[in-house]
Amino acid sequence: MLLGQVYQSVGSWQKLAAINMKPKLAYKILKYVKLVFAEQEIIEKQRVALIREITGTKDGEDAKIEPNTPEFIQYMNRFNEVLVTETTLGQCDSYFDEVMDAVDEKNESLTVTDLAMLEPFFKSPDLRKIREP
Repeated sequence: MLLGQVYQSVGSWQKLAAINMKPKLAYKILKYVKLVFAEQEIIEKQRVALIREITGTKDGEDAKIEPNTPEFIQYMNRFNEVLVTETTLGQCDSYFDEVMDAVDEKNESLTVTDLAMLEPFFKSPDLRKIREP
């Protein structure tokens, strides 16, 4: 899994974390969400440090990179390098269908985009075992 997947999934994790579900699954999600948010915080610190480096600003100073400038292109190229880095974050100790069932039971909703963002973070059932008699 890439850091970019973690970075892009934060909003979906926030939505999932706000959904009521059975305590055992909710606790697994809680523990995992903490790991996702810690990883996202590291990415955000790297992003801010990169902006400060490119703009030559220090902590506490306003830093801004205007679109369509050489600095912006440099920023995007270097930040994309961060986002394509493999994360050490493993998958959540739950199956994705458990999460979907928990959401469905409560008439809560996640968008197709949310599901696409969250799916890589969960184990998938072994389809061979499901098909066996």
